[in-house]
Parts: sequence; structure tokens; C-alpha cells
Amino acid sequence: MNPLFTPFPKENLALLPSPIRPLAAISERLFMKQDGLSGPVYGGNKIRKLEFLLGEALAEGRKSIITYGAVGSNHALATAVCCRQLGLHAISILAPQQTSAHVRKNILLQRAVGAELHLCSSYIEFPTLTQQISDHCLSEEGREPYLIPTGGTNATGALGFVNAAFELAEQMEPDVIYLPMGTGGTLAGLLVGLKLAGLKTRIESIRVVDSTFRNETHVIQLCAEICARLGVDLKIDENDIVIRDEFYGEDYGIPTAAGREAIETFQTLENVPLENTYTGKTAAALLHDLRSGKLNDQTVLYWNTLNARDFSSEIKAIDFHALPPEFHTYFES
Repeated sequence: MNPLFTPFPKENLALLPSPIRPLAAISERLFMKQDGLSGPVYGGNKIRKLEFLLGEALAEGRKSIITYGAVGSNHALATAVCCRQLGLHAISILAPQQTSAHVRKNILLQRAVGAELHLCSSYIEFPTLTQQISDHCLSEEGREPYLIPTGGTNATGALGFVNAAFELAEQMEPDVIYLPMGTGGTLAGLLVGLKLAGLKTRIESIRVVDSTFRNETHVIQLCAEICARLGVDLKIDENDIVIRDEFYGEDYGIPTAAGREAIETFQTLENVPLENTYTGKTAAALLHDLRSGKLNDQTVLYWNTLNARDFSSEIKAIDFHALPPEFHTYFES
């Protein structure tokens, strides 16, 4: 690990570096960063963040971890998996999401790895429930829980992707990276890390959340917080940030026709599974730009953030009736 990160507590949860493979059947100069293999049990882009977040939690003597997301949150599941590895109690505070097979699977997997699940009617209820649970933890454990924001996105979590940029510098220097943009932590960490590593790579970030939730202003602020935490004199401004809106579709988690076509293309030509919310919409933008000629003579890296580890066997013995009653509707409709 780069000496820049020595002052920060970190748990070794990831299998790094994640490999890069060519996607030559789609395009001769297209490659994929396989962050789906970032963890031994569960992969995806959250594991890099959780190394620093849970490292800090343990250094502070915390016993419980609260995190947030939609009902089918990959981040909440990744947090629960890593908490089990470290002997921490995972608490997921979740908001409604459109029902799907993926959502149902993630709920059951969270239960399988021991997460305590809470469903709110909306994100507005998160602070009140957080305070109630925190008071209970303080009473029972003598310490308040460690709070991890949605997506693991803050200056601590984003250190994982500053580190990822140094990792990339030892593997290749692409002209451009295609990346989903949700809470913005992966994007912000890479923006800072690429500059610190001396790479001139640009990032095409593909929006998958509403712009009122995360936008350029949020990303610039987070980059400033990362630089302050690292003690580096570096500035990221709007000229460094590209956030593409045209592949978002109707709303978070709602598939698009272009996304479905991209998922089929990646599966058929490269045997790479993607999903509708993040990776499919990003792949749609990539394929559009390849076909338009925008990427002619450029080396392109598709940063695959989707978990590629299968531990679904853990849910075979779980009856959804064992979940809190408010989750049953996801299995009864």
C-alpha cells in the first residue's frame, strides 16, 4: 500500500489488485477492471471503501455498524458480509425500492450473514431511527455504533479509490474510464487518486441516481475533503468532472432499453453478467460512444463495480417469514 495511507486504520478485506481483462469481442482497445472479484466472499466496489471504514470503526472500539440504502442495497449487503468477517454487528436501515429478484435475494443474503434489518417508509425517517438505535447500542454495548453513510461515501471510504488509482497506475494507463456514478465516492476517490498517481486518464461517469441526490457540487466537495484528509495540495473542479445524464432513464433502479441491450451484448460477446441499476446503464453509455466514433484510437477501461462472487447458497434455508414483517411484501407480490 502507498505510504500516503499509512496514517489511516485499514482492515485487509480485499483481494487486490483486481484483475484487468480485455473485452476484444466488443472492441479491440476495450478492457475491464474486474472489481467484482475484490472480495473473497462478496466483491464489487464497496469492499475497497469498507477496508478503511471498518478499520476506523475497529480502531475506535465500536461494536456495531449502522449503514443505509435502498432495500436491495449492494452496499448494505457488502457491509454486512465484511462485518461478519470482523466480528462486528451490522445494522441496515433501508428505504423502499421497486421489487425484483435481485432485491429479494439481497434481503435474504443480509439476513443470512447476520444483519439486523430495519425498513423505513422513506429516507426522511433515517435520522430518527438512527438515534433510537444508537441510544440502544450505547446502553447495551457502552459505545455508540459507527455510522457508514449510503454507499460508504465519505472522505474515509473514498480513500479506497484513491488507493485504487495507484493500483491502476501499476497495471495500465487508459485514456478513459467508464464508471457508474451513484453516491459519488468511487468517482471522487479516483479523481483525486489519478492526479496523485500522475495519470492523465479522464473519467466518463454515468449517472444512476437523481441529480438532486448527487451532482458535481457534491463530488467537488468530497474531493476537497479527501485532499484535506490526506494533507495534499490538490484541487478538483468542474473541469475535471464529466457526469453523463442521458442514460439514467426514469429513476433509480428502473431499467432502460439501452441498458438491457448493453447487458445482453456483454453477456453474449464476453460472458460478463451486468445488472440494470448501475453496470448496465454504464455499459450502454460505453457502447453508444464506441459506435459513434467518440472513442476511436483510445484505450478504454470499463470499471465493473458489480459483485462477481456467488454465495447465494447461504439463503437456501431461509424462509422470508423470518424477516421483520415489513419486508414480507417484497416476497408476497
